[in-house]
Amino acid sequence: MAALEEDQPAPGTLPGQATESVPAVEGGDDDASSEARNIRRSLEDSAKQRARGLPDLPSVQRARVACAADREALASAHKADIRSVKVLGEGAFGIVDLVRVSTAVGQLLCVRKKLLKASDTNNNDPAKEVEALEAMHHSEFLTQLWSCVVGLYDYTLLLEYCPYGTLEGLLNEVTIHRSGSGNACLDFLVLTVLRSERKAGLSEDEARFYTACCLLALEDMHKKGYMHRDVKPSNCLIAESRYLKLSDLGLAKNLEGGAKAHSQAGTPLYMAPEIVHGNKSGYGFPADIWSLGIMLWEMVDGAPPKWAALSWYWTKTLHCPDKFSPELKDLLVGLLDKSPRDRLTATAALAHPWLRSVDLAALREGTLPAPAPAELEGLLIHARMPDKDKRHS
Repeated sequence: MAALEEDQPAPGTLPGQATESVPAVEGGDDDASSEARNIRRSLEDSAKQRARGLPDLPSVQRARVACAADREALASAHKADIRSVKVLGEGAFGIVDLVRVSTAVGQLLCVRKKLLKASDTNNNDPAKEVEALEAMHHSEFLTQLWSCVVGLYDYTLLLEYCPYGTLEGLLNEVTIHRSGSGNACLDFLVLTVLRSERKAGLSEDEARFYTACCLLALEDMHKKGYMHRDVKPSNCLIAESRYLKLSDLGLAKNLEGGAKAHSQAGTPLYMAPEIVHGNKSGYGFPADIWSLGIMLWEMVDGAPPKWAALSWYWTKTLHCPDKFSPELKDLLVGLLDKSPRDRLTATAALAHPWLRSVDLAALREGTLPAPAPAELEGLLIHARMPDKDKRHS
C-alpha cells in the first residue's frame, strides 16, 4: 500500500501536477488551523480578481500574448493592472489563471501562478521553481518567467502564456478526429462488441518537430545542470508560434557537480526504471530522456506503451508497433534503454537519423515552419470574441 500512496498526488496539488515523495511531517492542530487561514487569505484576492475579470472577456481580443520584449513592462505592473480572464487550474495550495495585464506597451496576456510558500503541510517549494525558471531564462524552448512577487504567505508568478494549451490536449483531439475508420458501423462494432478502442496519433513529421523542440529544452536544462523530472504531454505547451515549450519546473532539480537525485519524483507512467526501483546510487539526466521516449511513443501511437507502468519487466528487446518507421524504432531503442549509462543524451538524440531532416539552426532561431494540425484551431484557451465596437455598429 505504501507504494500506491507515493504515486497519489499530494493534497492541494494542482490538477495533473506530479508530486515528489518526501517524509511526512506531523503538525499540530494549531499548525493546521494556521495553514488553513493562510490559504484562505492568500487565495482570496485571486477569487475576487476572477469575479471582476469574467465580465471583461471581450477585451481579450484586443490584447496580445506577452513576449520577452515585454519583460520589463510586466515587472513594473501593479496588482491593480492585472485582471483575471480564465482559471486554468486550482488547488488548496495554489491557483493558475490566464490574466490580462495593463502596461505601458499595451494589454498583455500572461499566465499567473499563485502558490503558497513551503510549510510543514505543504511540501512544494515555489522558491526552487523560481530559481530554476530564472536559470533557464535564455532558453526559447521552456516557458518563461516574466516577473515574480514574494508575499507574506505566497509567491505570485507571471509566466509566458501558450494559447494552444498542452500537448496532451492536442493528442486527445487527434485521437477523437483521426481514430475513426470512416465506417460508422465498423467503429461501433469495434468499440461495443470487441471492446477495443481505436487510438490515433500524430504523423511522424508532426511528432518529429515536437520531439526536437523538447530535446532542445532538455539539452538547455541539462547543460545548466538542471533535471526536469516530470516530462510528459501535460507539461508540454504549444505557444502562439505553434512551437512546443517545456513547462512546470516545480520538480526540477539542480544536479551540478555530478550530484544525483534520490527521491521518487514525477508521474508514474513516465518514470524511468531507475526511479521506480529506487536505485541507491540515485539517478540523473538520463531519466528525463526515458520520459521523452515514452512521450514520443504516445505521440505517434496515440497511447503510451502498455508496459510503461511496469517498465522494469521487459527485456532489452523493444517491440514497437509495425506502423513505426525503422528510424523511429531505432531512436526509441536508444531513448528507452533500461540502462541509464547506455541511454542516449539529448544532444545525441538530436543527431539521430530520424531527426536529421529537422533544421536545428532554423528551429533555434524560430524560423522553421511549425506543423499546423487541423485539431489545433479548436484548442485556443482564450475566447475569440468580437470587438465591442463592431457588435454595436
